[in-house]
Amino acid sequence: MKERLLGFLFVGALLVVAVNVLTDRIHVWLFSGSLWFQTHWYIPFLIVPAASLLGLAFSLGFFRPQSPRWADVLALLAVALLIYLTLGANYACWHYCF
Repeated sequence: MKERLLGFLFVGALLVVAVNVLTDRIHVWLFSGSLWFQTHWYIPFLIVPAASLLGLAFSLGFFRPQSPRWADVLALLAVALLIYLTLGANYACWHYCF
């Protein structure tokens, strides 16, 4: 399970960065003047990365009845940490407000 957790951290970090970069590119390309996007920023920057990370964790064997609970807790902590660390990277107001 330790190997799966390390693999999850590595692939999860790449996945979250890719999702954030893709979301930022779509924002700049299509929705740069959209107030709806800036009002509902949590959908592409919190919900989509969290859902993709939880899907990745489930595909790697976490959150199943036979998996150890300590590994599930560590996977949830890793999801929270990855989202927290990448949140400010492409937040729509991050570029324009500061």
